[in-house]
Amino acid sequence: MTRDEFDVGLDRYGGDLSRWPPMLRQQAEALTAADSRAAAALATAGRLDSLLSEVAASEAADAALIGRIVARGRQTQRETVLKPTRRLAAWATAGVAATLMIGFIAGTLIPADQSNDAIAGLMFSGTVDDISGDLL
Repeated sequence: MTRDEFDVGLDRYGGDLSRWPPMLRQQAEALTAADSRAAAALATAGRLDSLLSEVAASEAADAALIGRIVARGRQTQRETVLKPTRRLAAWATAGVAATLMIGFIAGTLIPADQSNDAIAGLMFSGTVDDISGDLL
């Protein structure tokens, strides 16, 4: 194993050789026994691993806080989405009701226009016999 391969292994697997794949572990053990700089790099990586473990352990207590923050964010997002939807539905319902009411009032209060009846009379001036004869 070269020193560069060893450094890549430290980056991938950390400073604990027991976490390395067996074949690479044997090569890394042989390199650290023969090279003092490799042994020092392994010790440094081991210290870094232990520091990272401590940080990860102390952050686990804050997982509940993170969970509450995420839950509040989801609740706020749902409220933000639902409020305009409910408001929009209420306005749409009011608009439809107002349109129907205006149409009903207009239909009952405005007198019928007789000119439309004359046009309809021209369109349907034939008798039932004339229409049935055309169909047969």
